[in-house]
Amino acid sequence: MKRRPYFKKFCKPLLVPLLLAAAVPATAKSIGKDQVNIRSGPSLNSDIIFVAPLGYPIEIEKQVNNWALFHDWQNNNGWIYKPLVSNVKTAVILVDKANLRRSAGRKNRVVATAALGEIYKVLSQKGNWSKLGYFHGGSALGWIRNDLVFGE
Repeated sequence: MKRRPYFKKFCKPLLVPLLLAAAVPATAKSIGKDQVNIRSGPSLNSDIIFVAPLGYPIEIEKQVNNWALFHDWQNNNGWIYKPLVSNVKTAVILVDKANLRRSAGRKNRVVATAALGEIYKVLSQKGNWSKLGYFHGGSALGWIRNDLVFGE
């Protein structure tokens, strides 16, 4: 098959930035205020599709002016006004009942349990484990495997 010289000159430079943009992972953030309106579009005139609590973990997918498009642990998408986004790392429990352990590792003693939908502050991480604590005050609860939470 004969190669066309215009591909190298015109198409290849356009293709590389597109591939790089697709490879950029979503950025983990959380909601920084309580009872924040999540909208269907990047405008105060857009419909409110749900209201999110303080600490609700989100993953930012793109930004438009002062708005951010995100997805959440239930695969919902929505727009949030960027000043309402926090860099505090939080996690929501993805299973009915999750064990929190004294330290990272399955063989360590269970010190607490967490339920589906509960939100905790991520205090630290070690391998594929996260140390969770209460959002207010930051008191440590225990360690959980990352596959049992969203937002770590």
